[in-house]
Amino acid sequence: MKEVENFLIKFVPNWQQESFLLAVSGGVDSMVLLESFFKLQKKFPTLQFSVVHIHHHLRKESDEEEEMVRNFCNERSISIEVYHWEQGFEQRVGIEEKARKFRYQKLEESMKKNKARYVVVAHHADDQAETVLMKLTRGSTIEGIAGMKSIRPFSEGYLIRPFLTVDKEDLYEYASIHQIPFKEDSSNQSLEYTRNRFRKEIIPLFKQENSKFNQKIYEFTKTLQEQQEVILMLANQWMEQELLELHNGWSWDKERYIKQPVGMQKVILVELSKKLGGLLSAKNVLDIQEAIISDTSQMSLNLPKGWSFQKRYQQLLIIKEESKEIPYQEIRVEKFQSADIVLSEDEWISFTAEQGWEMFLSTEDFPLTIRRRKQNDRFLLKENQHQSIRRWCINQKIPKEEREKLWIVENSSKEIIAILGFRKTQSLSKRKETDRIRIVYRKKEEVLSC
Repeated sequence: MKEVENFLIKFVPNWQQESFLLAVSGGVDSMVLLESFFKLQKKFPTLQFSVVHIHHHLRKESDEEEEMVRNFCNERSISIEVYHWEQGFEQRVGIEEKARKFRYQKLEESMKKNKARYVVVAHHADDQAETVLMKLTRGSTIEGIAGMKSIRPFSEGYLIRPFLTVDKEDLYEYASIHQIPFKEDSSNQSLEYTRNRFRKEIIPLFKQENSKFNQKIYEFTKTLQEQQEVILMLANQWMEQELLELHNGWSWDKERYIKQPVGMQKVILVELSKKLGGLLSAKNVLDIQEAIISDTSQMSLNLPKGWSFQKRYQQLLIIKEESKEIPYQEIRVEKFQSADIVLSEDEWISFTAEQGWEMFLSTEDFPLTIRRRKQNDRFLLKENQHQSIRRWCINQKIPKEEREKLWIVENSSKEIIAILGFRKTQSLSKRKETDRIRIVYRKKEEVLSC
């Protein structure tokens, strides 16, 4: 078909010297695609292509389809590879998606093996109309409703669809005129499948209203895709500037996020999902968005495969869950010592360091107990007024995950006199100048200020 050559001229630079991999099922669309490339190669001998056929073992006519495609290629000296999805015999649930994953996996393998830059599939205008209407019916993002793209990145090259503007009726007509063999998929007749119901019952009604319905769908999706490109560019620019990569995920600022239009916010979340390999469902995105704009200052949402969304006041995070249980630790410090006292891998206290978070003690405070916080811990906030450390943490907007990591300092009277790195009790200010012992808390490479 002339449409194939026109498509290549428009979308593929130096296409006459390129190598293509054709996915051929044996249906009318893929067989017309195969015949079109065969004729193009006769016209332009430098153009190279090979064929991949996937035998899914799902239908009784699958053997006949494989034989027909093989014979067609062998008669014309076209290179062909056939892959068998043996699991097709055993599948019961999610069979279409599993078959699709297998199909694209083998296309990628064959693409690399044959050093092809382009995988060519035969999706046509009717396929596009069905896809868009199904997405609209089920609910989807703009990206989903925008339908299939004529060209998109795939593996180390591209996947192209030369027939997206071609009606299936035209493919049947071309096959009939040029006597191209093909096999009809018997499952296409069953109304048990959603796509078939759209194809046989719903789309014909639209075509009755407008005979150029497929063309209008194409124009609609093209406009959406163009607009989506702009939105994605802006979203990724924002992410480059605002997204902080962590060792176990990403973090960003709530206030700067909600200043973006709501539509942009959702696109940012969808793009963030792509960083997770498309992990987030549409419901996940909606739940995260609702959590962000809610009045709750802190909350956590479980996401698939051990990931979670965390809202910590003004900080928003998507992180891989790590071990939450922090073992209770208690360290006794009898007196002043010259060596550092190691609390953890990245925390220590010193009596000799010159910089860091500091407090002043007296000899009467010793022996000290430095420990993790307990549930009912309270300390002297100001004169004759005590406060629970839990309440103090809330007021200071310290995230829940960080509260369990706090180090508490008790003096010899079991009185809490400090939260290392954060707070000193009022009682410490009463130490005599002549009796003061300086203690410094340090964390990692950073120097904590007073």
